[in-house]
Amino acid sequence: MNLRNFHTPLTEAEVDEIYQLFTPKQRQYMDAFTKRSKKSKWLEVLALKKGIIVTEDMDTEQLAEAVDDWVLVEILDGGRGNRPFRCECGMSLRYQYIVTHKKQNKTYKLGETCLENYTHLTSEIIRDIRKGFHRIHLERDELLLKIYRGEKTDIKEFAGIEIPPSYLVQIEHDIPLLDKQLKKLHDQLHAKRMEELQKQHQAERERLKEIFYQSRQHRVSKSYTAPYYSYHSSPKTHSHLCISYEELIERHLNELKQIRAKEELIPAGLRKDWDIIQDIVRAAKRREKFDYSRFKRTGNTKLYKN
Repeated sequence: MNLRNFHTPLTEAEVDEIYQLFTPKQRQYMDAFTKRSKKSKWLEVLALKKGIIVTEDMDTEQLAEAVDDWVLVEILDGGRGNRPFRCECGMSLRYQYIVTHKKQNKTYKLGETCLENYTHLTSEIIRDIRKGFHRIHLERDELLLKIYRGEKTDIKEFAGIEIPPSYLVQIEHDIPLLDKQLKKLHDQLHAKRMEELQKQHQAERERLKEIFYQSRQHRVSKSYTAPYYSYHSSPKTHSHLCISYEELIERHLNELKQIRAKEELIPAGLRKDWDIIQDIVRAAKRREKFDYSRFKRTGNTKLYKN
């Protein structure tokens, strides 16, 4: 059999050929999948037409209770070239729709022609239901081709996120997940990783703030006595404090290294203060006069209060 993509329906012959390769466990699941999906799609279309909000966590029983109208029990298929079933009108059928009216508590076995007449569902609703069935067949075909290709779903790659129980049941029956199911899990995994990364960055920012604060406390509490320091006066600063580059580095190298390693995480409000500190360190290294008191003041203002 020539393999094709998931968007082209398989022929009945191709479906039958692949089904022959299934284990009883896989065949049981696929039969139940198709039946359950069609019933759910039927109820979903009726619910939407009635203005009922359909959520992902609603099962078929909840949908049926909300719709309180015609419910599809199942669709029987007699197979190619066979018409073993009968409509309520007496016509022989290959496909038989078994439907129940909840209020009347009565079940009908109908062909496609009589389905609209008995249920009084509009042609628009019937058309939408059939479109839904077509999409279900495409999903069924996607699973058939995945199984034919020997594809498996490794659930280990999604460790750390909550996996829907229905997905786990599917995998337990040796049925790989649909592409849309895999996308949902990958989206959840990506969202979780982004959340963890944001928490990590926030923790790093808090750590930087603490480093700045500790640095400021260290400078404020330090005893500025000879022979390390000398005081100079100027018209602008009056008694600003000067120390050597070596002393500056000796006392603050570890703090400066830690800040430098994470400087991309420094909040925008502290960037200017960090630039000032770097300018002072560079001036000290060039043996230029630098204002150590400004080095302290930078820490005593915005930098350590954020």
